[in-house]
Amino acid sequence: MRPRLSVPADIRAAFVAPAVTGFGAMALVGFYAALAPSILAQQLQVTNHAEAGALFFELSMVAAATILLTVRLSSRITMLAALALMIPTVVLVVAAQVYASMAIMIAATALCGVAAALGYRGGLQVVNQIAPDDRRAEVVSAFFICCFSGNALPVIGIGILSSWTSATAASLAFAGMITVFALVALGFGARYAR
Repeated sequence: MRPRLSVPADIRAAFVAPAVTGFGAMALVGFYAALAPSILAQQLQVTNHAEAGALFFELSMVAAATILLTVRLSSRITMLAALALMIPTVVLVVAAQVYASMAIMIAATALCGVAAALGYRGGLQVVNQIAPDDRRAEVVSAFFICCFSGNALPVIGIGILSSWTSATAASLAFAGMITVFALVALGFGARYAR
């Protein structure tokens, strides 16, 4: 009963795309859960807590609906679609801050819900497909470590960066990170398709 965490050498390259997808999906959700209320208050001048809660509620409902409506999509297509959607999502988040636009923020939130849902589901399904039967638990555990690292580490980084610069600059750095990760994962996902 000792927990194990590893990715066998023969699937490591194929593991990159779903691991980064899970990291990115959870980073987007973590961004909204931790930082959207302060973005609303500071850049969009929205201080009503109900509006901040409604934004996260929108994210959750869109994510749930996306999972239900895309159940027939293949895992690989789902994962690659999530990676492609992460880029316009972060562009919209930064645009909402720059233009102080609640309408853009609502659109960004909806797109984030779609990208996060597809990313988590698609990434997990791909990991389950590539993992050897006798090592599935440890490979899936490695995937979850990537997901929850994505949920925490970027948000901490943005918090630190925004204390040294502006919230918009920190969000721009986050957007850049997500974009680079998504492009790298798209490359790995296209190359190591099964």
